Amino acid sequence: MHMKFETLGDWKRTAYVSQITPEMDGRVVIVMGWVRAIRKVGKLTFIQLSDRSGDLQILLSPELVDPEVIKKFEILQRESTIAVKGTVRANKTAPRGFEIIPIEMKILTIADTPLPLEVVEKKTPAELPTRLNARCIDLRKANVAAIFKIKAKLLSKIREFLEDEGFIEIHTPKIMGEKSEGGADVFQVKYFDRDAYLSQSPQFYKQMMMSACFDRVYEIGPAFRAEPSKTTRHVAEILMLDIEMSFINSVEDVMETIERMFVYALERVKDSCPHELAILKKDIAVPSRPFPRITVVEAKKILANYGLKYKEDEEIDHAGEAALGKYVKEKYKSDVFFLTDFPWAEAKFYHMQNEKNPKVANRCDLIYKGVEIATIAQREHRYDILVKQAKERGVSLDKIKFYLDAFKYGMPPHGGAGIGIDRIVQLMLDLPTVQEAILFPRTIERLVP
Repeated sequence: MHMKFETLGDWKRTAYVSQITPEMDGRVVIVMGWVRAIRKVGKLTFIQLSDRSGDLQILLSPELVDPEVIKKFEILQRESTIAVKGTVRANKTAPRGFEIIPIEMKILTIADTPLPLEVVEKKTPAELPTRLNARCIDLRKANVAAIFKIKAKLLSKIREFLEDEGFIEIHTPKIMGEKSEGGADVFQVKYFDRDAYLSQSPQFYKQMMMSACFDRVYEIGPAFRAEPSKTTRHVAEILMLDIEMSFINSVEDVMETIERMFVYALERVKDSCPHELAILKKDIAVPSRPFPRITVVEAKKILANYGLKYKEDEEIDHAGEAALGKYVKEKYKSDVFFLTDFPWAEAKFYHMQNEKNPKVANRCDLIYKGVEIATIAQREHRYDILVKQAKERGVSLDKIKFYLDAFKYGMPPHGGAGIGIDRIVQLMLDLPTVQEAILFPRTIERLVP
């Protein structure tokens, strides 16, 4: 449709939809948003106007509204954007106990028809691929938007906790000259006339910040994993929280910090997002401290009783983690636990070997609802031992010289963690796939939008 759209001019929004109440009866307000629904009943027309905060009803009555204003409303399509100046009228029969009687309306844009996706869900919801193809419209749904409002609050509360604990936020490169974690699951890109890699984690850089005298740092940013996985837990681009802290006595110091942070964040999300949780019909179960702990050796004995047998040098897979999650829930009434004392043979070259038991590393995983959400470890801060471990694991010293040099000139004992934010949101809200917790997910099959 070709028509001249209007501008806001000197109009300013006076309130979001959710801020208007029946007690404002008689007050003139300016609201802006999307035309979610249009319903005609005889001579009356009811417009459902939506913004990010909720919905309200606009009443078009020939007895109350200028005919020219009504005429403008008649050309609207669902999901068009408008601005309305009108009077609040208390009405017990209207949704939320009031409606807006328009004085003036500006058409900002007219939506095309048909819509690629219905914002008001039908009995049979659209499949996820269809929704992701029209993600901007999908995100207009209250239940979808609620996920990301909760995610934003979770990140806010994590930052709040870490700042109060003396952590400094940093931002490290995502284009790497060398693979940060080794292995084949990296994305290789052209960097001018050289090969480069998308960062799997800020591991090297956050450790280097310990040598730089920053003491405690954290980063919230993307990480890239070229794993050809099609599970409900994996995507190619993830949002990670990484922390690193100096002058620790053991990995216990990091575990205790993560434990307190996790409880703090979940408690405050639960308290801060009652509206969004109500939309999703979810409650957040905040775990009690201290979290249960199970060693890898103990875990394999437990899993044998579930018919899942693992060799001494075999890693516990997702099926094992899920079974352990059920075990911990039944025995300890907890959704979360630490899986500790990982075999030294599985350790990264930068992990510290346990002095009392050389067969294990000072490393653990945090398991939430049967899914690993964090890896926590004490790092090897002694240069000679670090070099020895790198050689033993076949790591090229030349390629990581920039990293090793940070350990030559005064590196304190330190440790840290990498925590998957998207997975926390997925599990906290019982979403069927981690893709539901990501605005525009990247998978083996999806690169746009």
